[in-house]
Amino acid sequence: MIGKKFDDPLIQKDMKHWSYKVVKGTDGKPFIEVMYKGEKKTFQAEQISAMVLTKMKQIAEDFIGAEVKDAVVTVPA
Repeated sequence: MIGKKFDDPLIQKDMKHWSYKVVKGTDGKPFIEVMYKGEKKTFQAEQISAMVLTKMKQIAEDFIGAEVKDAVVTVPA
């Protein structure tokens, strides 16, 4: 969803398969609507990605017992 608009045909097609609700947000961007701490919240895909990376950093630091300052994240094409 990052870099795409809500009205993009690919987004519209894929929405049928997602277990979460996607709504049209500001500037036509897709926003993910979830229940978070008992409240309905909307997040941009970039925000969700940042949350995942933050959690991965915490897990890595807990595992190695030291602060992680630099990391390389690879994404398959």
